[in-house]
Amino acid sequence: MLPRGLNMRSTAKKPIISKEQPGNPCQELLLALSDRETTLRILADDDPELRGLLLDKAEVCRLEVMGKQVYPRALIEFSNQCALNCFYCGLRRDNSDLLRYHLSVDEIVELALQAWDMGLHSLALQSGEVHDENEVPFVIEVVKRVKQATSRDGTSGMGITLSIGELGFDAYRALFEAGAHRYLLRIETSDPDLFRRIHPPSQSYERRLECLSYLKEIGYQVGTGVMVGLPGQSYEQLASDLEFFRAWDIDMLGMGPYITHPGTPLSRSRLPIIAHPFATTLKMIALARLTMPEINIVCSTALQTINPAGLSLGIKAGANVVMPVMTPDEHRREYSLYAHKKYSSLDRLVKNIADLGYEVALDSWGDSRHYFKRQGLAYPVQ
Repeated sequence: MLPRGLNMRSTAKKPIISKEQPGNPCQELLLALSDRETTLRILADDDPELRGLLLDKAEVCRLEVMGKQVYPRALIEFSNQCALNCFYCGLRRDNSDLLRYHLSVDEIVELALQAWDMGLHSLALQSGEVHDENEVPFVIEVVKRVKQATSRDGTSGMGITLSIGELGFDAYRALFEAGAHRYLLRIETSDPDLFRRIHPPSQSYERRLECLSYLKEIGYQVGTGVMVGLPGQSYEQLASDLEFFRAWDIDMLGMGPYITHPGTPLSRSRLPIIAHPFATTLKMIALARLTMPEINIVCSTALQTINPAGLSLGIKAGANVVMPVMTPDEHRREYSLYAHKKYSSLDRLVKNIADLGYEVALDSWGDSRHYFKRQGLAYPVQ
């Protein structure tokens, strides 16, 4: 039986969260969801009514705290070269069927300028992980040139998120000083044993935590996330993932359902998979929104790939960031993290989001409110 005040099957007229409730409208649910057993029951229950009510509560919380704005990040996947061999990823080093590419500085800056002129003033630069002494200086040059090219009339130019993997403290600091201010480093699972099952021995769970610590110490807005529906993953581990996000006090979150890639060892796993990874991902987003109401949450491409309703349900569950892809058409197929990846143009995203009653916040960085709160700073006018 769920705790009092969280009878998600109930159709009681009095809402759990109401506009009249003083202070943070998520506090009542936060108290209930701090009980691990409640979180487990919600994740494991496949009743559509429960899921619908949970998403309703998450949407109310999101509207009260974050408003109707959805922040776009122009995503440039500038390289699919990777030195790692993650068992789940199509970019893995040993995937010899993949045609490798790496955009030049000029190509990336040109794409960033195209995005800027479209009203996309926030950029996400993503790549495979390259252990080359020239790669960090390359990205530093990209960041500096993008900032210089878009800093007009005394403005701060483009907001920049990086997602290029595990680096050393000095490298992270140099990138931050160049102008990048957000960093996404997904943990993929907070369970050390599961982490080891989906990575080769050369990759360390402790190293990933060390890198997250570096990012936070330097002053980045820090993002992480997990895959939902990994072979052998349990609801207990997913509940622990939510606790991990809160314990690390993260600013940004990216979660998506695990989608297999035929060129990976994990695609051949015979371990059981939880029921309904798509629905469970929606519940994970909703639970994260309710318990961390001011963080930024991405409506992942994987969520939109696995189900045609991924965008609408992801937004309803509490996601407030989307990533229109600026990667050149000739390279999109080769940035193959998983199979059958789908893309939506900015025009389509704007229209679909407007149809949901939300608005895409163009000409905005869309930084994490939580970051400014934990730093004791006023949230800047967007």
